[in-house]
Amino acid sequence: AASGEYPCAGQLSDSIRDVHELELKSSVLDELVQLPEVKQALNDLDINPDDQRCLAELLDPDNGGTISAIDFINGIHRLRGDPRRSDIVHISMMVRAMQLAVSETQTAVLEMHSQI
Repeated sequence: AASGEYPCAGQLSDSIRDVHELELKSSVLDELVQLPEVKQALNDLDINPDDQRCLAELLDPDNGGTISAIDFINGIHRLRGDPRRSDIVHISMMVRAMQLAVSETQTAVLEMHSQI
């Protein structure tokens, strides 16, 4: 294959490890979303234009500067269409779970600190 291209021979399932290892730099995605054909593709996928502008930030879960192929696919899937009530409930429950974990961590740190 030419530079920057991937071979297309075989089935996707034969290359699943390669797909899992693919990463896109967030800065490259920021440039790509400015292209008219990418904007159109995102519109066709029903991705809100406001989300398109910060797509790299939304899809880079650890703010590491790269987006894995899996994170990209999952993120695009989740961004499609309007938010549903179940989405909001799910996020609310996740935030509560995180608050509990932070509280437990804080308690453990305070206990360790008092023993020092």
